[in-house]
Amino acid sequence: MSEKCSIATCERLKHALCHGCKLNFCREHMFEHSLATHLQLNPLIDQTNQLQDVLKGLNHTMAIEPAFKQLELWRQKAHQTVDLYYGAKLQELELYVINKIKEQEQELIAIQARITTSSREQDTTHELIDILTLRIESLRRDINKVLQSDFPLQINPLTIDKNVINIEPLFDISRLPPVYRILNRHHQSFTSIAANDKLLLLHHKGTLLFVDESLSTFKQIQWTYGPIYDMCYSIVLQQFIVINEHEVFLLNKDNMSITKVSSIPYQQWFACTCSNTSLYLSTQVYSSSIMEFNLLDSMAFVKKWASPDTCVKDEAIDGIFYNNDKLALMISSDAQKSVRIELRVASSLKVVWSLRLDLIYDESQAYRFCLINNDEWLVSDHTGSRLLHISNDGKIKSIVAYQPAPCCAVKFTPNMLAVSTKSVIQLHKFL
Repeated sequence: MSEKCSIATCERLKHALCHGCKLNFCREHMFEHSLATHLQLNPLIDQTNQLQDVLKGLNHTMAIEPAFKQLELWRQKAHQTVDLYYGAKLQELELYVINKIKEQEQELIAIQARITTSSREQDTTHELIDILTLRIESLRRDINKVLQSDFPLQINPLTIDKNVINIEPLFDISRLPPVYRILNRHHQSFTSIAANDKLLLLHHKGTLLFVDESLSTFKQIQWTYGPIYDMCYSIVLQQFIVINEHEVFLLNKDNMSITKVSSIPYQQWFACTCSNTSLYLSTQVYSSSIMEFNLLDSMAFVKKWASPDTCVKDEAIDGIFYNNDKLALMISSDAQKSVRIELRVASSLKVVWSLRLDLIYDESQAYRFCLINNDEWLVSDHTGSRLLHISNDGKIKSIVAYQPAPCCAVKFTPNMLAVSTKSVIQLHKFL
């Protein structure tokens, strides 16, 4: 039996289905419904015109004035703090000099008293003369230091943490915004993702896609080089770097070309990251190594770190990330069935801090992490379906449940977090 029009008073048979409201309409009511839907554009046009007028009249100087007042107040208080510190150190220096002069006066009195005693008792010896001479010379040097203002001041330059003032939104994972955009993808897609300030690179159905923050495809290119193990973005090359099990490739987003880096040797690669000058690659095997290559010199080999400097023989590096002359490493231990994140000095691999993570050990899939605001880190826990927020001094800041289970994440645009799972890419927009 044919369905009727969804209008209660209409006896006509349906002509079409509105996919928006899922209702059936006859021809006449479908026309009326379409017209009514179209008329809903009018208030939207009015609203956009109003916003356009607001933007045209917007004065950026006036817009930043309240924030400028906050900055100026901070500057004044900072100057007061410096002045107070300066005043305290000035008093400390004055007291130091006064005490030094008192010590010198007491030493001079002691020397004079010893000379007087020796002269009175007639017990002067060559040894005494030598001792008194040394004491007088030492006293003279100390007095000259005061006269020449030669004080042991050790003045270090005042360093201000770049994160004291933040203009960009802070990524507070404990207040993770709801999903802003979602992109479904084939379940056999490789989960690694990478981003620059404008584009997100991901794999979907044998293709590498560049998408914007609306998850609309910007560009795409076929990928025929096997499983993708990791990817990252090089600011200095302005290209993405993609690694498979044994090879390293450059992806040019402008002409959409993929070029194999022939200067990098055939290895079992697993993770990658870039500084402004170097590409760092870690190997997949236990006792993982880290190799450094020069981005500015045709990927020429620079250095290799091996076990035990990287990790011990039953451990492997799951992930690697460069930031501010430091390398963050995700290290899994097969013997202890555990995972930890460590911050190392990039030039020496000296450990700055180490944090063992409360994760269920999973040998079959690597634990990945990314950098967010304030030199802090976000760990994707695929076994526990969680995101772990790690502070810049190596402490758990917050833990939130996440569905579907996250495989990796990346900061995408100043206020956007992209999370990759086996079935979807989800974006979260921080305000």
